[in-house]
Amino acid sequence: MKRVYQVASLCFLAFSGYLVFESRQMEYYADLGPGPGFFPFWLGAALGILSIIWLIQASREPEGALEAGFIPKRLGLVRILSVLVAMVLFACVLDDLGFQLTMLIFLGVLLIALGRQKLIVTAAVALVGSFGVYYVFKHWLDVPLPTSSVDFLRNLGL
Repeated sequence: MKRVYQVASLCFLAFSGYLVFESRQMEYYADLGPGPGFFPFWLGAALGILSIIWLIQASREPEGALEAGFIPKRLGLVRILSVLVAMVLFACVLDDLGFQLTMLIFLGVLLIALGRQKLIVTAAVALVGSFGVYYVFKHWLDVPLPTSSVDFLRNLGL
């Protein structure tokens, strides 16, 4: 178990180094305040510090066997893979279907596949999580989210 935590902490440490390196390529401070490189730099720095702390903690603990339930059973693996596949498909169809439809399908499928709630709750969360979030980002925060590249869907406002 000790080795698993050490490897995981080193992976996070490498990722934090990548974040810090890439954020240094962006402007750290702009005329109006923090620039686009400010947040990723400090996020990467914090992740690096926490990764080092985790590595030290993992190295200090005695070697032990894997905890019961550390490796998921078949149903757990299916759930993990379904989330990963859904995320890849989300990224693949986002430009074609736009944020609203893609997020609606993504949330609906995952909540049905993984959840234990009623269908009405799943539908409400999927609708608010797709159309509601799009409305907030577009109209209140003035942040553009992808719209559909399909003419028929774009004409519908999606």
